[in-house]
Amino acid sequence: MVRAWALSLLIAAIAISYGPIACGEPLVVELTVASDINPGTVSYLTRGLRAAERRDAALVLIKLDTPGGQMISTRLITEEILCSPVPIGVWVAPEGARAASAGTFIVYAAHVAGMAPSTNLGAAHPVFLQAMPDTGADKDSGPTAQQMATLEQKAVNDAVAQIRALAQRRGRNVEWAEKAVRESITATAQEAVKLGVVDFMASTAEEFADKTAGREVQLPSGKATAKTSGARIEPLPMNWRESLLSTIAHPNLAYILLIIGLYGIIFELKAPGFGGAGVAGIICLILGLYGLSVLTFSWAGLALILAGVGFLFAELYTPTHGVLAAGGLIAFVVGSLMLVNAPTMPISRPLIAGVAAGTGAFFIFALGAVVRSQKRPVTIGRGALPGRTGTARERLDPDGLVHVDGALWSATTDEGPIEAGEQIVVAEELAHMRVKVTKVEHSKPASDPASGPG
Repeated sequence: MVRAWALSLLIAAIAISYGPIACGEPLVVELTVASDINPGTVSYLTRGLRAAERRDAALVLIKLDTPGGQMISTRLITEEILCSPVPIGVWVAPEGARAASAGTFIVYAAHVAGMAPSTNLGAAHPVFLQAMPDTGADKDSGPTAQQMATLEQKAVNDAVAQIRALAQRRGRNVEWAEKAVRESITATAQEAVKLGVVDFMASTAEEFADKTAGREVQLPSGKATAKTSGARIEPLPMNWRESLLSTIAHPNLAYILLIIGLYGIIFELKAPGFGGAGVAGIICLILGLYGLSVLTFSWAGLALILAGVGFLFAELYTPTHGVLAAGGLIAFVVGSLMLVNAPTMPISRPLIAGVAAGTGAFFIFALGAVVRSQKRPVTIGRGALPGRTGTARERLDPDGLVHVDGALWSATTDEGPIEAGEQIVVAEELAHMRVKVTKVEHSKPASDPASGPG
């Protein structure tokens, strides 16, 4: 009886301890997107949705502030939202934030959408970024303007169809959505609520959760009621991998990593044996190329950058009076401008100008150093000894040892004997570490410090 009574007390204590967890406040998992939409964003949101599903969260709240991003990544995110078994709210916040371009699609995909005061969304016209396919045009002239216009129109129509489908599924303003894509119109938070683009305004995450409570949402399993009243908001930040992926996918950083990588490898090839520059260069180059791979970049731009750097270095070894240097710098700048075809997120023009100016200055300095070194007399190696003076270490008649520049050399002379201690001058450098010397006129034999006693 005592054991049964003790076991009952233990069970009751466990039930009381875990009761608030099972029957307490609902959980809202908050995910923060404050950058462009890229593969790092996709990875982060996918992980967050899976974590919320495992924890039986009442809502996933995506706090959104983005200038736009890739349509491929945006489609993957909207697919995840549409297939999510957990209600998803998108909140354009904090104040001053925006959900431009790709962000508008994410707002329209959400089960519940809200905006903080002084925020805006829209301008969802897709920018035609993809490389032109083979359309049969002259390869030298590239696609015609009409072909480009046709391809862009296809991209716009596809985006319109996508956002109209999202608007119809969520019961939002279809006409405004289409204009946001075709005409790049925008709306403030107040206007968006009035137009039926979003559901409400909310200044805080807690206010968003409270206003979401009781709303009916359409999940893949059927209709459900959001139970978020008094919910506990729990942020889930990006991990290091997602942060790295999202960071290096920015055009400016990818460009900087690419340039650092190229110069690191070139420096290693120029001065082998150091190791550090080569290792750092390879790592930066791989990260830069990976960042470019998740962007829409031009192979022609990359080829021009490589050619430009090659021309600049060739100028150092085959001087062409600046022809290769000028061509290399032009190729470098044009390639940098062409590298990322993203008008919404281009490589910073001041950054390109700064890198190009630094590159040009470096090569001008390096070229000047090469020219000066070519004009400077030889100081080491073969050809450096003629004209140097020294002392006869022993009597030369005609062969013997001389002391020149701190070293002993086998020497010969053809102008008669030279006594030990007399000053000599190297007339010619012979094979097999031998030199031909002549006696310095008016010199007197002197004891050679290097010869020692005797």
